[in-house]
Amino acid sequence: MNPSIHTITETHSYRAVLLPDHVPAQDVEALADAQQLPTIRVRAANATHATTSAARVTGRNVLRVERVEC
Repeated sequence: MNPSIHTITETHSYRAVLLPDHVPAQDVEALADAQQLPTIRVRAANATHATTSAARVTGRNVLRVERVEC
């Protein structure tokens, strides 16, 4: 019988900036920089996984993710 091998992956905290439906495209970056867009915190192994997880959980597009050091 083979022992099962488990891989432990370190996760990091990320803040995902979400794209609301009602915001004009030309205003998105300015609103994100002013922290006026909705965000969600997720834990993931990397930024790509954080983006995918945030989009899946919220059902919204993600503008960007930022790693948060606790």
